[in-house]
Amino acid sequence: MSPGGPGLGEEEDAMSEQPDRRTFLLGAAALGAGSLHAMQSREIRTAFIGVGNRGKELLRQVLNQANAPVAAICDTNPTARDEAQGLASRYSPRSVTEWRRVVDMKDVDAVMIATPCNLHAEIAAACLDAGKYVYCEKPLGITAEEVDRVVKAARRSKAFLQIGQQMRYYPWLQGAIPHIHNGLIGKPLIIKAQRHSTATPEQEKGHLPEWYFDPKISGDRIVENGVHNLDVCNWIAGSLPVSVYGFGKTYLPKPKPPGEEYMDAYSVMYMYENEVNLTYSEAKLHPRALKELANGQWYVVFGEKGAVTIKRGSALFYEMSSESEPRELLTAEQQNAKEDAMGDFFASIREKKEPFAGLRVAATAALTTIMGRKAIYERRMVTWKELGVSI
Repeated sequence: MSPGGPGLGEEEDAMSEQPDRRTFLLGAAALGAGSLHAMQSREIRTAFIGVGNRGKELLRQVLNQANAPVAAICDTNPTARDEAQGLASRYSPRSVTEWRRVVDMKDVDAVMIATPCNLHAEIAAACLDAGKYVYCEKPLGITAEEVDRVVKAARRSKAFLQIGQQMRYYPWLQGAIPHIHNGLIGKPLIIKAQRHSTATPEQEKGHLPEWYFDPKISGDRIVENGVHNLDVCNWIAGSLPVSVYGFGKTYLPKPKPPGEEYMDAYSVMYMYENEVNLTYSEAKLHPRALKELANGQWYVVFGEKGAVTIKRGSALFYEMSSESEPRELLTAEQQNAKEDAMGDFFASIREKKEPFAGLRVAATAALTTIMGRKAIYERRMVTWKELGVSI
């Protein structure tokens, strides 16, 4: 993270994992050694805007990619910038503090954006307009207007955007969700999901930057954090949400200090175009001992023929009419492999294809959380059409 930086910094991402290129390389092996070498031989010059904790993790991943030299490092925090330059020292990247200088660099092909959330859309749109490929940390924007700005820029651009919804690249989710889409449980009817954890607000503030707790910068918890899990729910539903109602607030501490607006818990209910019903909750105020019953992240999908439960490394199918033990849907490799979102980013550039987590995923995920936040703030049902963004 970039503590104390006034503008650029790092996006907190508790979902991040160390990269594993094995999945990408295994798939690329089918191309043959000659084709793979030709694909990897194209040099993609890369720049970073925002190199706090998450930005430096992206940098480490890029340094493991073939022919992806780092041309520039941008951050307003000199300590974060110097640390990132040290990591990429073999390329002697330029050091800058103004992100617009990166946009103007003719020798930069791709830009990694890991700034506070309220800067994502402006920077991403400018990079796309400059013809640069963009890997942008989630969320795409914290308002519908910001999301619309990037959507329009992407449609104009010869390049593309990949969003940092890296759960799209988790092998255990890539292994589980197709079973649902392929009819294992019949028509999906209901999704129940949660993201609950034990950190108190005081503990959370001990390792996160101040901007994270300012909804005007982060978008509030549902937009900054819940966007990961709600994106997975969108993926499972295979549809767009049409309406939402919810409730959330800052429960602790009491009395609430002035300026404490960042929610520590909320619940939302969405209806999708295909009439799938989703109930999702997020909370970060549990006792540490309350583990089995209420903590953790999971998804349960109920359908006409049964249900599937999904959590990290496991997907169990419960047949509707059977009392037998559930069946594990994942292979051992799917249970244990790591995500490789960065491998897909560079492969998509070289192969001139849309990344798996591309513009539509980015815009839908952000707008899903924005309409949920609006429902919570205004204590009413909010519809997708109200947002006014065409994706």
